[in-house]
Amino acid sequence: MARWCGQKPPPFTGTKDGITVYRLKDDEQYYVRLQSSITGKRIKKDPAFKGFRNSSVRLRDASRIGSKIYRQLPVKKHTIYREITGKAILLLKAGEKEDVIITRLTREYLPVPKRTKTVKPVIKKNKPPKIVVLNRPYKTPSLSKIYRAAPG
Repeated sequence: MARWCGQKPPPFTGTKDGITVYRLKDDEQYYVRLQSSITGKRIKKDPAFKGFRNSSVRLRDASRIGSKIYRQLPVKKHTIYREITGKAILLLKAGEKEDVIITRLTREYLPVPKRTKTVKPVIKKNKPPKIVVLNRPYKTPSLSKIYRAAPG
């Protein structure tokens, strides 16, 4: 990009005679570029841009698939989102359907839930409840045990 080096600020911002002058949000510097001959209408209609349009559609679909899977991840890293989207683009290019891609990438990136056994509680009937005695009288040890334990 060419930078504006003349008087500060430039005499205009915007496009005039095929030259565009603009300033970035966080930058104090002004930039200059030539107006492109490619218009949005040409990209949408011209057969020369058919491949560009197809890849744009694949990128749109892949980013939607990637965001569905990425939102379910326990740890968020943007590099993983880009990796998921890249794999989704390749699978879309190969002709896979969206639901198949979501299933494959979900298996690859999401943790597998652990299977737990469902155990039914065993209830035994016709048995009286067990009686537990909590307060037992204190037994004093015999004299022979006291003499053996005493030092000297």
